[in-house]
Amino acid sequence: MKTNDGQLYVIAGASRSGKTAWTRKRIAKAKRIWAWDPEAQWCELPGWRKVSTRAELLACAQKPGAQKVAFVAGGQLKEDFDFWAGAVMYAGRYVEPLDAVAEELADVTTPSKAPGNWGILVRRGLKRGISLYCISQRWSEADKTAFGNASDFVIFRQSSGDDVTYLARKTRVEQGEINGLVPLQYVHMNALNGEILRGKLRF
Repeated sequence: MKTNDGQLYVIAGASRSGKTAWTRKRIAKAKRIWAWDPEAQWCELPGWRKVSTRAELLACAQKPGAQKVAFVAGGQLKEDFDFWAGAVMYAGRYVEPLDAVAEELADVTTPSKAPGNWGILVRRGLKRGISLYCISQRWSEADKTAFGNASDFVIFRQSSGDDVTYLARKTRVEQGEINGLVPLQYVHMNALNGEILRGKLRF
């Protein structure tokens, strides 16, 4: 059965700029969603289940239907992230499409080609109906594959001029516009047609 393609959001911004809050609002109505949750933020939200072992994650991957699963890994972040990405791909491809949030990508990837299961998920997951929310404070230190497959760029305030320059070059959003952002203010660019929306989070 054919599924609708997923979307890949590249979400960039300094600490406390609004990245995770924007993502929470965006996926508020999602019924089937997983999160890579190294800071144990998502697992504290109402309705979310905290998972901390690979066995628990595999059990979740085999179940269809509504679920909100936050994987809070132990000490081997890169290895556990690779396992999480593989489980997302399995659950989304063979069981039922889902959305997935990946926090702090610079901690588990590098500026080169996306590694292992994460690379497979980024390159092939969208065709399986998996939507990805890829979050990082510094995209110059995170994988480039997500940028190449992005359907949307969501940019919040940056902490350095280098980050502003990098994002302007990679996304084609004007450097001056990125540099002028204040906390909770963002630019949302559709990477497919170049349309730009501007907004500010309100609580």
